[in-house]
Amino acid sequence: MPIRKRRLPPPRRHPTTYRAAMAASDVDMIAGRPKDAFGRLIGLIRTTAGDERDAVRTRLLELFETMDQADPELLAARRALGAALY
Repeated sequence: MPIRKRRLPPPRRHPTTYRAAMAASDVDMIAGRPKDAFGRLIGLIRTTAGDERDAVRTRLLELFETMDQADPELLAARRALGAALY
């Protein structure tokens, strides 16, 4: 039985909770849009604090591990994360 690829609809631009935003970033990654996923989570890191910020940062680092470590989008996202944290 052949496997059919299904196009995923783009997630909402501005999910209402940090958990929804993390889920939306997963959809972005599955759909081959890592730049969107990273940007969404880095934006959240800039606007959240405490446990929420830690959860988002941890999820972003998990997504980083799924990428080729030499990927230009990953390298740019790592720089952006550093800027967002400090």
